[in-house]
Amino acid sequence: MSRRLIRMSRVFPALLLLWVAGTGTAAACNVCYGEAEGPMIEAASMGVWLLIGVLAAVQSSFALFFIYLWRRARKFASGASL
Repeated sequence: MSRRLIRMSRVFPALLLLWVAGTGTAAACNVCYGEAEGPMIEAASMGVWLLIGVLAAVQSSFALFFIYLWRRARKFASGASL
């Protein structure tokens, strides 16, 4: 047998054992069980809005930077001194 086949014959039973042993029910918080209201839901909602705001600020910054570069290139091309 090749070394790879021997190694796989040792790894496969270990992975199978881990898979079977890890199929128990996971402990979850109230949010995962479907609680529709509460402080965790409000905090998650505020976190989502914060990330949307950060994303909008970063995208706006990129757009303004490229507009600045475009205006500067146009000014340079017209022969005006910088």
